[in-house]
Amino acid sequence: MARILVTGAAGFIGSRLTELLSARGDSVVAVDCFLPDLYSAEMKKTRFEQLRELPNVTLHELDLRHDDLAVMGPVDVVINEAAMAGLTKSWDNLALYIENNVMALDRVLQFARSVNVSQLIQISTSSVYGRMAEVAEDGPTEPFSPYGVSKLAAEKLGLAYFNNFDFPFTALRYFSVYGPGHRPDMAYHRFLVAARDGQPITVYGDGEQRRTNTYVDDCAQGTIAAIDKAKPGEVYNISGTESYSINEVLDIIREITDVDLNVRYEAARAGDQKETRGVIDKAVSELGYHPTWTLRDGLTQEWEWIKALPADYSIRP
Repeated sequence: MARILVTGAAGFIGSRLTELLSARGDSVVAVDCFLPDLYSAEMKKTRFEQLRELPNVTLHELDLRHDDLAVMGPVDVVINEAAMAGLTKSWDNLALYIENNVMALDRVLQFARSVNVSQLIQISTSSVYGRMAEVAEDGPTEPFSPYGVSKLAAEKLGLAYFNNFDFPFTALRYFSVYGPGHRPDMAYHRFLVAARDGQPITVYGDGEQRRTNTYVDDCAQGTIAAIDKAKPGEVYNISGTESYSINEVLDIIREITDVDLNVRYEAARAGDQKETRGVIDKAVSELGYHPTWTLRDGLTQEWEWIKALPADYSIRP
């Protein structure tokens, strides 16, 4: 039974990953500091406490930027889900992104070396590719936002450890993850809450920007596959296979919710990608990754979750 450290375990993806690792019999060290800068720390604390009920899960409230990581004890594998996410906020406070996405990773890398881990999986993002993210892993990386810059810097830092010290570092680039537990600042969450509450929906840009969306369970399963099969020094795209524009997603939401949506269009935001299309041939061939969820089915699951939430869930401080 492997002892796996999951950072950012109170987050949307980190919490689901912790649940699935526990279910398969791994021992999980779950760590979070409940960073409040993007959305409510209380939401994260509630989700974190729910993990306490799982078998073989140990919780630590630690800030990777400055707390003593040695208190976690030895681990076999590290999955670094912890990050400061969000495109638009990164224009206003780049230091926050560098601290959480680069400097914190450096401390995690040093800790991981000190306990001689067999693998560190760094969670990255399609944002490293830039405005048109429709290339394979060896394609050009031209980040279109400070957030993307910080995540590419994190990849390069980990690869420097690999190249200099033969450290077992791998990066996974996630593409537009959604599903139950979705962050309240994300578009699909906002759209579904607006449908539930009869509120207007704001779309930034013309709505023709396209995404290949990744259901959270597919994303977590791809990450678990990387634990077992990823090669050190490599980068893998983790994505769904269906491409939809925002306008097409709104049509699906109309059908799922049976709500006549009130959609308003505003100017595109700085840093927003025009298209993300995950090329996953490498993950399929090397990791055995096979996403199974359709967007319609995944949004239906998220809609059921949204309907059961407290009315103020998405606006809590």
